[in-house]
Amino acid sequence: MNVVPTRHGPLHYLEAGSGAPLVLLHGNTYTAATQARLAARFADEHRVISVDLLGHGRSARPEGLFTTRYFAMQGEALADFLGAMFDGPVPVFGMSAGGITALNAICHRPDRVAALILDGVFYQVTTATVDAHHHSTANMSPSWHRYMRAQHGEDWWPRLNAGVEQAIELMAAARTVVAPCLDAIHVPVLVFQGGRDPFVPDAQARVIVSGIRGARLVYEPEAGHLLAWRNPAAFRERVRRFLHDHGLAP
Repeated sequence: MNVVPTRHGPLHYLEAGSGAPLVLLHGNTYTAATQARLAARFADEHRVISVDLLGHGRSARPEGLFTTRYFAMQGEALADFLGAMFDGPVPVFGMSAGGITALNAICHRPDRVAALILDGVFYQVTTATVDAHHHSTANMSPSWHRYMRAQHGEDWWPRLNAGVEQAIELMAAARTVVAPCLDAIHVPVLVFQGGRDPFVPDAQARVIVSGIRGARLVYEPEAGHLLAWRNPAAFRERVRRFLHDHGLAP
């Protein structure tokens, strides 16, 4: 397997395409493998490295992950991954939990992040996020549960699903700030936000944008969580243009 050791155990990753590197991070309960179609959109110009977050797919399942340090631990592991995997800075594209992981990783290894592309991220866990997670879990179809068991393992999938919910509940109760160093970020940042996102209230996304000097917001008032899936061609073109504008693509 493709794995990189980190302080919290190995992170597994998949690769697609060739060219300038682009790191892709999935959201909670997904895996690198579930992002294959998304990675393929950028594989014509990039070597896309899709990472399994801690507790997901084939990556490590460390003790203490499902606590208020959930995103801190994810960021520490990703920082170690970026330091070991690359000799210089690379763009990182994170969706939801993957985006928050990237916001934590850059606090530790700003020298390994050339730009951030963030889709559906928040500054602080709120009750809205807790409610959205509960609703999502309660409405998962049997076929989706089967798919997730295939991704994570028969025994681990229910533990992962419950663990993520537990971590979100704990962070909401503690009002945990999950993006701790916004004012220290000095790379180009592009943030996507949907106006009907149940996981991320508008105010939360705008704290991220206003807290990072020069960050750009792409806002679609009728969109829900994760604009990457709403209009794939338009999303790909926005990201492609952003990377080209900053010299991060061929």
